[in-house]
Amino acid sequence: MNKGHPDVIVVGAGISGITAARKLQSYGHVVEVIEKGRGVGGRMATRRFAGATFDHGAQFFTSRGSDFTELVETANQQGAVKKWTNGFSDDPDGYTRWCGSSGMTSLVKWMVAEANINVRTTTTVKDLRDMPSSGYVLTAPIPQCLAILSFSQMLPNPRTHIQLSSISYKPTIAVLLRLDQSPSLFPDHGGIQFLDHPDLAFISDNQRKGVSDEPAVTVHLSNILSESLWDHSDLEVLAATSALIEDHLSGAGVTDYQIQRWRYAGPADVWAEPTLAWGSKPTIALAGEAFAGPKVEGAFRSGLAAAEKINISLSSP
Repeated sequence: MNKGHPDVIVVGAGISGITAARKLQSYGHVVEVIEKGRGVGGRMATRRFAGATFDHGAQFFTSRGSDFTELVETANQQGAVKKWTNGFSDDPDGYTRWCGSSGMTSLVKWMVAEANINVRTTTTVKDLRDMPSSGYVLTAPIPQCLAILSFSQMLPNPRTHIQLSSISYKPTIAVLLRLDQSPSLFPDHGGIQFLDHPDLAFISDNQRKGVSDEPAVTVHLSNILSESLWDHSDLEVLAATSALIEDHLSGAGVTDYQIQRWRYAGPADVWAEPTLAWGSKPTIALAGEAFAGPKVEGAFRSGLAAAEKINISLSSP
Protein backbone atom coordinates (compact mmCIF):
# COMPACT_ATOMS: atom_id res chain seq x y z
CA MET A 1 0.00 0.00 0.00
CA ASN A 2 1.13 3.58 -0.62
CA LYS A 3 2.32 6.13 1.94
CA GLY A 4 3.94 3.52 4.15
CA HIS A 5 0.69 2.01 5.42
CA PRO A 6 0.33 -1.77 5.71
CA ASP A 7 -1.71 -3.55 3.07
CA VAL A 8 -3.78 -5.26 5.75
CA ILE A 9 -4.40 -4.59 9.42
CA VAL A 10 -5.44 -7.52 11.59
CA VAL A 11 -7.20 -6.70 14.86
CA GLY A 12 -6.53 -9.37 17.48
CA ALA A 13 -3.47 -11.59 18.03
CA GLY A 14 -5.25 -14.83 18.88
CA ILE A 15 -5.04 -17.94 16.70
CA SER A 16 -7.47 -16.49 14.08
CA GLY A 17 -5.64 -13.20 13.72
CA ILE A 18 -2.15 -14.66 13.63
CA THR A 19 -3.25 -17.34 11.15
CA ALA A 20 -4.75 -14.67 8.88
CA ALA A 21 -1.62 -12.51 9.14
CA ARG A 22 0.63 -15.48 8.41
CA LYS A 23 -1.36 -16.45 5.32
CA LEU A 24 -1.57 -12.89 4.02
CA GLN A 25 2.19 -12.47 4.39
CA SER A 26 2.67 -15.66 2.38
CA TYR A 27 0.78 -13.92 -0.44
CA GLY A 28 3.23 -11.02 -0.28
CA HIS A 29 1.09 -8.50 1.60
CA VAL A 30 2.49 -6.20 4.27
CA VAL A 31 0.53 -6.92 7.45
CA GLU A 32 0.35 -5.38 10.91
CA VAL A 33 -1.44 -7.06 13.82
CA ILE A 34 -2.97 -4.86 16.52
CA GLU A 35 -3.58 -6.40 19.95
CA LYS A 36 -5.06 -4.65 22.99
CA GLY A 37 -3.45 -7.06 25.45
CA ARG A 38 0.16 -7.35 26.51
CA GLY A 39 0.87 -10.46 24.48
CA VAL A 40 -0.38 -12.81 21.80
CA GLY A 41 -2.58 -15.88 22.12
CA GLY A 42 -6.08 -14.61 22.87
CA ARG A 43 -7.88 -17.32 24.83
CA MET A 44 -4.90 -19.61 24.32
CA ALA A 45 -3.75 -17.92 27.49
CA THR A 46 -1.05 -18.63 30.05
CA ARG A 47 -0.49 -16.68 33.26
CA ARG A 48 2.25 -16.81 35.86
CA PHE A 49 2.03 -15.76 39.49
CA ALA A 50 3.29 -16.94 42.88
CA GLY A 51 5.98 -18.97 41.14
CA ALA A 52 3.44 -21.11 39.27
CA THR A 53 2.19 -21.28 35.68
CA PHE A 54 -1.48 -21.60 34.70
CA ASP A 55 -3.26 -22.24 31.41
CA HIS A 56 -6.43 -20.29 32.14
CA GLY A 57 -8.20 -20.14 28.78
CA ALA A 58 -8.38 -22.98 26.26
CA GLN A 59 -6.90 -26.07 27.90
CA PHE A 60 -6.08 -28.16 24.82
CA PHE A 61 -6.80 -28.56 21.14
CA THR A 62 -7.21 -31.32 18.59
CA SER A 63 -6.32 -31.39 14.90
CA ARG A 64 -8.56 -33.00 12.31
CA GLY A 65 -8.05 -31.10 9.03
CA SER A 66 -4.88 -31.43 6.94
CA ASP A 67 -3.81 -27.75 7.11
CA PHE A 68 -4.02 -27.54 10.89
CA THR A 69 -2.52 -30.99 11.38
CA GLU A 70 0.48 -30.00 9.27
CA LEU A 71 0.94 -26.83 11.33
CA VAL A 72 0.65 -28.70 14.63
CA GLU A 73 3.07 -31.43 13.57
CA THR A 74 5.65 -28.82 12.53
CA ALA A 75 5.15 -26.94 15.80
CA ASN A 76 5.60 -30.22 17.66
CA GLN A 77 8.83 -30.99 15.82
CA GLN A 78 10.13 -27.53 16.73
CA GLY A 79 9.16 -27.85 20.39
CA ALA A 80 6.25 -25.39 20.51
CA VAL A 81 3.51 -27.93 21.32
CA LYS A 82 3.35 -31.41 22.80
CA LYS A 83 0.95 -34.31 23.06
CA TRP A 84 -1.01 -34.18 26.31
CA THR A 85 -3.43 -37.13 26.26
CA ASN A 86 -5.84 -39.00 23.98
CA GLY A 87 -8.91 -38.13 26.02
CA PHE A 88 -10.15 -37.45 29.52
CA SER A 89 -12.62 -40.30 29.98
CA ASP A 90 -12.03 -43.95 30.83
CA ASP A 91 -12.60 -44.71 27.14
CA PRO A 92 -10.36 -42.30 25.14
CA ASP A 93 -11.48 -41.56 21.58
CA GLY A 94 -7.96 -41.79 20.17
CA TYR A 95 -7.62 -38.16 19.09
CA THR A 96 -4.55 -36.47 20.51
CA ARG A 97 -5.21 -33.57 22.84
CA TRP A 98 -2.38 -31.14 22.25
CA CYS A 99 -1.15 -28.37 24.53
CA GLY A 100 1.60 -25.78 24.44
CA SER A 101 5.01 -26.99 25.51
CA SER A 102 5.33 -24.21 28.10
CA GLY A 103 1.70 -23.10 28.24
CA MET A 104 -1.09 -22.65 25.73
CA THR A 105 0.38 -19.42 24.36
CA SER A 106 3.34 -21.37 22.97
CA LEU A 107 1.70 -22.24 19.63
CA VAL A 108 0.74 -18.67 18.74
CA LYS A 109 4.09 -17.30 19.95
CA TRP A 110 5.84 -19.82 17.71
CA MET A 111 3.66 -18.84 14.73
CA VAL A 112 4.53 -15.17 15.24
CA ALA A 113 8.25 -15.85 15.48
CA GLU A 114 8.32 -18.37 12.63
CA ALA A 115 6.66 -15.95 10.19
CA ASN A 116 8.23 -12.78 11.66
CA ILE A 117 4.80 -11.19 12.08
CA ASN A 118 4.64 -7.55 13.15
CA VAL A 119 2.45 -7.34 16.27
CA ARG A 120 1.70 -4.10 18.10
CA THR A 121 0.46 -4.89 21.61
CA THR A 122 -1.30 -2.80 24.29
CA THR A 123 -3.10 -0.89 21.53
CA THR A 124 -6.87 -0.44 21.56
CA VAL A 125 -8.60 0.04 18.21
CA LYS A 126 -11.53 2.43 18.22
CA ASP A 127 -11.67 3.88 14.70
CA LEU A 128 -10.21 1.94 11.78
CA ARG A 129 -9.95 5.16 9.81
CA ASP A 130 -7.08 6.15 12.10
CA MET A 131 -5.17 3.16 10.69
CA PRO A 132 -5.41 3.44 6.89
CA SER A 133 -5.21 0.15 5.02
CA SER A 134 -6.66 -1.65 2.01
CA GLY A 135 -8.00 -4.48 4.13
CA TYR A 136 -8.98 -5.22 7.71
CA VAL A 137 -9.40 -8.57 9.45
CA LEU A 138 -11.29 -8.28 12.74
CA THR A 139 -11.08 -11.27 15.07
CA ALA A 140 -12.50 -9.94 18.34
CA PRO A 141 -15.84 -11.24 19.67
CA ILE A 142 -18.70 -10.07 17.46
CA PRO A 143 -20.06 -7.38 19.85
CA GLN A 144 -16.60 -5.79 20.01
CA CYS A 145 -16.18 -5.99 16.23
CA LEU A 146 -19.54 -4.31 15.68
CA ALA A 147 -18.63 -1.51 18.09
CA ILE A 148 -15.42 -0.81 16.15
CA LEU A 149 -17.18 -1.01 12.79
CA SER A 150 -19.99 1.27 13.92
CA PHE A 151 -17.59 3.95 15.15
CA SER A 152 -15.56 3.56 11.94
CA GLN A 153 -18.71 3.81 9.78
CA MET A 154 -17.83 0.50 8.10
CA LEU A 155 -20.76 -1.70 9.12
CA PRO A 156 -22.11 -4.30 6.67
CA ASN A 157 -25.59 -3.96 5.19
CA PRO A 158 -28.44 -3.62 7.72
CA ARG A 159 -29.68 -7.20 7.32
CA THR A 160 -26.23 -8.66 7.94
CA HIS A 161 -25.71 -6.28 10.85
CA ILE A 162 -28.89 -7.55 12.48
CA GLN A 163 -27.86 -11.17 11.93
CA LEU A 164 -24.43 -10.55 13.46
CA SER A 165 -25.98 -8.74 16.41
CA SER A 166 -28.02 -11.84 17.22
CA ILE A 167 -24.91 -13.96 17.88
CA SER A 168 -24.48 -14.44 21.61
CA TYR A 169 -21.67 -15.80 23.76
CA LYS A 170 -21.36 -17.99 26.84
CA PRO A 171 -19.32 -16.77 29.82
CA THR A 172 -16.78 -18.80 31.75
CA ILE A 173 -15.07 -18.01 35.03
CA ALA A 174 -11.59 -19.49 35.46
CA VAL A 175 -10.33 -19.90 39.02
CA LEU A 176 -6.55 -20.21 39.36
CA LEU A 177 -5.34 -21.85 42.56
CA ARG A 178 -1.72 -21.88 43.74
CA LEU A 179 -1.46 -24.82 46.15
CA ASP A 180 0.95 -25.76 48.92
CA GLN A 181 1.26 -29.31 47.62
CA SER A 182 0.28 -31.36 44.60
CA PRO A 183 -3.25 -32.80 44.90
CA SER A 184 -3.23 -36.59 44.74
CA LEU A 185 -6.69 -37.33 43.30
CA PHE A 186 -5.97 -36.43 39.68
CA PRO A 187 -5.25 -38.70 36.72
CA ASP A 188 -1.60 -38.87 35.67
CA HIS A 189 -2.13 -36.40 32.81
CA GLY A 190 -3.82 -33.93 35.16
CA GLY A 191 -7.02 -33.16 33.23
CA ILE A 192 -10.63 -33.75 34.32
CA GLN A 193 -13.37 -32.83 31.84
CA PHE A 194 -17.00 -32.57 32.99
CA LEU A 195 -19.50 -33.04 30.18
CA ASP A 196 -22.74 -32.93 32.16
CA HIS A 197 -21.84 -31.34 35.49
CA PRO A 198 -24.10 -28.39 36.42
CA ASP A 199 -21.27 -26.39 38.01
CA LEU A 200 -17.92 -27.57 36.64
CA ALA A 201 -16.54 -27.69 33.09
CA PHE A 202 -12.86 -28.56 33.46
CA ILE A 203 -10.15 -28.92 36.10
CA SER A 204 -6.49 -29.01 35.14
CA ASP A 205 -3.47 -29.76 37.30
CA ASN A 206 -0.92 -27.59 35.50
CA GLN A 207 1.98 -29.34 37.22
CA ARG A 208 0.93 -32.79 35.99
CA LYS A 209 0.21 -31.22 32.60
CA GLY A 210 3.85 -30.23 32.48
CA VAL A 211 3.49 -26.45 32.24
CA SER A 212 4.10 -25.50 35.89
CA ASP A 213 7.00 -26.34 38.16
CA GLU A 214 4.85 -25.65 41.22
CA PRO A 215 1.40 -27.00 42.30
CA ALA A 216 -1.16 -25.03 40.27
CA VAL A 217 -4.76 -25.92 39.45
CA THR A 218 -7.08 -24.23 36.95
CA VAL A 219 -10.84 -24.63 37.46
CA HIS A 220 -13.30 -23.67 34.73
CA LEU A 221 -16.81 -23.24 36.09
CA SER A 222 -19.76 -24.20 33.92
CA ASN A 223 -21.42 -21.52 31.80
CA ILE A 224 -24.50 -21.60 34.02
CA LEU A 225 -22.60 -21.17 37.28
CA SER A 226 -20.30 -18.59 35.69
CA GLU A 227 -23.33 -16.52 34.71
CA SER A 228 -24.74 -16.85 38.22
CA LEU A 229 -21.48 -15.79 39.91
CA TRP A 230 -20.42 -13.21 37.34
CA ASP A 231 -21.02 -10.13 39.49
CA HIS A 232 -19.99 -11.73 42.76
CA SER A 233 -16.73 -10.79 44.46
CA ASP A 234 -13.58 -12.80 43.84
CA LEU A 235 -13.73 -14.09 47.41
CA GLU A 236 -17.28 -15.36 46.88
CA VAL A 237 -16.23 -17.07 43.64
CA LEU A 238 -13.27 -18.65 45.44
CA ALA A 239 -15.49 -19.92 48.26
CA ALA A 240 -18.00 -21.46 45.84
CA THR A 241 -15.23 -23.09 43.82
CA SER A 242 -13.41 -24.45 46.86
CA ALA A 243 -16.57 -26.16 48.06
CA LEU A 244 -17.07 -27.76 44.64
CA ILE A 245 -13.57 -29.19 44.26
CA GLU A 246 -12.66 -29.94 47.87
CA ASP A 247 -12.46 -33.67 47.21
CA HIS A 248 -10.24 -33.17 44.15
CA LEU A 249 -7.73 -31.09 46.11
CA SER A 250 -7.32 -34.00 48.56
CA GLY A 251 -6.05 -31.88 51.42
CA ALA A 252 -3.90 -29.44 49.45
CA GLY A 253 -4.23 -25.86 50.69
CA VAL A 254 -4.66 -22.70 48.62
CA THR A 255 -1.81 -20.23 49.19
CA ASP A 256 -2.76 -17.74 46.45
CA TYR A 257 -5.40 -17.37 43.77
CA GLN A 258 -6.63 -15.26 40.86
CA ILE A 259 -9.97 -15.08 39.05
CA GLN A 260 -10.28 -14.64 35.28
CA ARG A 261 -13.70 -13.80 33.87
CA TRP A 262 -14.06 -14.73 30.19
CA ARG A 263 -17.17 -12.84 29.08
CA TYR A 264 -16.88 -14.19 25.53
CA ALA A 265 -15.64 -17.70 26.31
CA GLY A 266 -17.40 -19.27 23.34
CA PRO A 267 -20.21 -18.51 20.89
CA ALA A 268 -23.67 -19.84 21.60
CA ASP A 269 -24.41 -19.44 17.89
CA VAL A 270 -22.12 -19.92 14.90
CA TRP A 271 -22.22 -18.14 11.53
CA ALA A 272 -22.88 -20.48 8.61
CA GLU A 273 -19.60 -19.66 6.83
CA PRO A 274 -16.00 -19.60 8.15
CA THR A 275 -15.71 -15.87 7.50
CA LEU A 276 -17.77 -12.86 6.44
CA ALA A 277 -16.34 -10.20 4.13
CA TRP A 278 -17.62 -7.09 2.40
CA GLY A 279 -16.41 -3.90 0.75
CA SER A 280 -13.56 -3.10 -1.59
CA LYS A 281 -10.40 -1.25 -0.61
CA PRO A 282 -10.98 -1.32 2.21
CA THR A 283 -12.30 -4.84 2.41
CA ILE A 284 -13.43 -5.96 5.85
CA ALA A 285 -13.35 -9.62 6.90
CA LEU A 286 -14.49 -11.05 10.21
CA ALA A 287 -12.97 -14.20 11.69
CA GLY A 288 -12.95 -16.17 14.91
CA GLU A 289 -14.78 -18.89 16.80
CA ALA A 290 -18.18 -17.48 15.89
CA PHE A 291 -17.54 -18.35 12.24
CA ALA A 292 -16.03 -21.83 12.23
CA GLY A 293 -16.90 -23.30 15.61
CA PRO A 294 -15.75 -22.82 19.21
CA LYS A 295 -12.50 -24.75 18.97
CA VAL A 296 -8.89 -23.77 18.32
CA GLU A 297 -8.94 -25.48 14.92
CA GLY A 298 -12.17 -23.70 14.02
CA ALA A 299 -10.56 -20.35 14.81
CA PHE A 300 -7.57 -21.35 12.68
CA ARG A 301 -9.78 -22.26 9.71
CA SER A 302 -11.66 -18.99 10.06
CA GLY A 303 -8.41 -17.02 9.95
CA LEU A 304 -7.39 -18.82 6.76
CA ALA A 305 -10.76 -18.10 5.15
CA ALA A 306 -10.58 -14.41 6.04
CA ALA A 307 -7.09 -14.15 4.56
CA GLU A 308 -8.31 -15.74 1.32
CA LYS A 309 -11.16 -13.23 1.03
CA ILE A 310 -8.85 -10.27 1.64
CA ASN A 311 -6.25 -11.56 -0.80
CA ILE A 312 -8.81 -12.02 -3.58
CA SER A 313 -10.09 -8.48 -3.05
CA LEU A 314 -6.63 -6.91 -2.96
CA SER A 315 -5.55 -8.86 -6.05
CA SER A 316 -8.49 -7.57 -8.10
CA PRO A 317 -7.88 -4.62 -10.45
